[in-house]
Amino acid sequence: MTVNKVNMDAKRKLSTSQFMAEPITSLKQLAEKENDMRTKMELMIMKIQADFCRALENEENFGQKFKIDRWQRKEGGGGITCVLQDGDVFEKAGVNISVVTGTLPPGAVAQMRSRGKNLGEGHLPFFAAGVSAVIHPRNPYVPTIHFNYRYFEVENNDGQKQWWFGGGTDLTPYYLDENDAEHFHKTLKEACDEHDTDHYPKFKKWCDDYFRINHRNESRGIGGIFFDDVDTPTQNDAFKFVTGCAHAVIPSYMPLGNY
Repeated sequence: MTVNKVNMDAKRKLSTSQFMAEPITSLKQLAEKENDMRTKMELMIMKIQADFCRALENEENFGQKFKIDRWQRKEGGGGITCVLQDGDVFEKAGVNISVVTGTLPPGAVAQMRSRGKNLGEGHLPFFAAGVSAVIHPRNPYVPTIHFNYRYFEVENNDGQKQWWFGGGTDLTPYYLDENDAEHFHKTLKEACDEHDTDHYPKFKKWCDDYFRINHRNESRGIGGIFFDDVDTPTQNDAFKFVTGCAHAVIPSYMPLGNY
């Protein structure tokens, strides 16, 4: 079987034709390891990127499109940067994914241990994948949104892997609209409640605290949700929760304001 035939079969199997660019990991490897969390996360973030980019492009009145830069990292992996600039609706929008591998230096390992990670000494191999976005509309009555969702995996000295998820979504209005704020938080709460009704109040407070500007006695925006080090109850359950939060971005944001 030719390489092209293998890639075409893998592309159909994994539904990658919808993405903004080819995945960072080879199609053959993704197809062979489709149940591996690395594969699941890479495919999920690429779908989130594509869905959100197309939702934003659909709001542009004169066909402005995202410019796509697929880049490689010499240490391992790479990413896809998508930027829409000088549109009539969005002044600038960036929706990016990265899928990288490498070796953590001892200082980074020590910092992770300080957060409760049971890691050994020295240099440790890692894998990280995530999607992030910042959107700046032209209309001041449409808020700015930021989100990121990520997965991190470290291989310990004994070969055992430690993993966790992190991320969040937050909103910064220029002019507060109570209906927009209610809709935004309601959508995030519904996404959280599907997995654990304790998630939304816990992660909303974490976001509120994270974006609190203490020396000004004010908050940046109206918050949202924020979390890190999510590694329970199981890996698949944690992945489903993060996936649900990521898929909530479009319904939480696109109805807001007057484009």
